[in-house]
Amino acid sequence: MRPARFGVSPVVKILRRIAPCIVSLFATAIFGGCASMPDADEYLAYPVLLDPPNGGATARDDRARFREIFCQVAQRENFAGADPNCEQFLWRLPDEAELEKTSTELPNLDTSLHIVVVGGAFSDCFGAASVAYGAAIKQLESKGVTTTVVPISGRSSAEFNARIIAESLHSASIDPEQRIVLLGYSKGTVDILHFLNGYPDLAPQVQAVISVSGAIFGSAVADQGAWAYDTLLKNTFKKRCDPGDHGVVDSMKTEVRRAWLEQHEMPGHIRFYTIAAFTTRDHLARGLRSSWRILARTNRRNDGQVTISDALFPGSTLLGYANADHWGVAIDIEQELDFIAGRPDDHPFPRSVLFEAYLRYVSEDLGE
Repeated sequence: MRPARFGVSPVVKILRRIAPCIVSLFATAIFGGCASMPDADEYLAYPVLLDPPNGGATARDDRARFREIFCQVAQRENFAGADPNCEQFLWRLPDEAELEKTSTELPNLDTSLHIVVVGGAFSDCFGAASVAYGAAIKQLESKGVTTTVVPISGRSSAEFNARIIAESLHSASIDPEQRIVLLGYSKGTVDILHFLNGYPDLAPQVQAVISVSGAIFGSAVADQGAWAYDTLLKNTFKKRCDPGDHGVVDSMKTEVRRAWLEQHEMPGHIRFYTIAAFTTRDHLARGLRSSWRILARTNRRNDGQVTISDALFPGSTLLGYANADHWGVAIDIEQELDFIAGRPDDHPFPRSVLFEAYLRYVSEDLGE
C-alpha cells in the first residue's frame, strides 16, 4: 500500500521563503524591551533639537518649504485629500516655522541632474520590492530624469560598497555636463559617505547628497544585533544574495560610525539634505516592533531602525520627518514579505510623491 501524500511541498516552500525573516524577527525579539508606542499627540507635543549627537554643525531647517512642495505633488496625485498641509504624511512639530511667502508653482525638475540611488542593508536579498523608490524612478524617467541604481552588496561593509559606487559611476558614463545627486537610503547613506571620502577623484561632480533615514551615527539595533548576526545569522541569506565581506551590521554600530565621522571630512562643495522618519503603531511594520523598542530606550522618535537624531547629518538641510517606518519611507517590501512588513493600517506611504518632492526641492535649491 502506498503511503498517503499530504501535499506538504507548498508549505515547505513557503517556510523556506520566509525563514530568513522569521530568524531576523526572532533575533530582534530577543533584545526587545516592553516600551509602549506613543500616539500622535505625544509625538506632536514637543519640538526636536537640530543638533546632531556628538556635536557638529546645526542643521538648516527648511521643513516648511519642503512641505509646500510635497503637498503640491501630493495634491496633483490625489494623495492629499482633505489634508492641505499633508500632516498625515509629514509631521508638523511645534518648532517648524511658517513660510514667509508661499508659492503656487512647483519647482522644475532640473534635467541636468543625474540621480544615483544607493539602497540599504540586504537590499539585494529581496528582489525589486527592496529597491529604494523603484516605482518612482520609472515614473520620473518619462519626465527626463536620468537615474542610476547602484547594485550594492547588501551584506557588505561600507568600504566594500564604496568601491561598487565608484565602479558604477565609471561604467554609467555620466555626461560631464550633468551634476550628480546621490540619494542614500538607510545604510546606503553610510556607503555614500565612504565613497566620497575614499574616491576624491569622483567627488567633484557630486553636487548633493540626500539622506533618507540614513544611519549617519549608527544604530543601537546594530550594536545589540552584531554578535547575533556575526555568529548565528550571517549565513541565513546565503541562498538569496551574495555574502560580500559580511560587514553590513558592523558598519552600522554606533561606535564605528561616530569614530569614523570624527576622523573624516566631506568635500566642502556638496550640499547635504536629511529626511528622517518616525510613526505610530498603526504604521509600524510587524518586523520592526522589537527594534523600535530597542531604540525607544534613548529616543522614542525612531523608525524601527534609526532614531531621528542619529539620522541627522551635521550641517545638512532638514527636509522633514515622514510619518512612516523605516521600510515604508522608501521601499515596497510589503509586496514581497506581506507578513513581516504588515501594518495595522495597510495604506502605503506615498513614496513616489516623496521621491519627486526630493528632486524638485534639490533642483530649486541647487539652482539658487
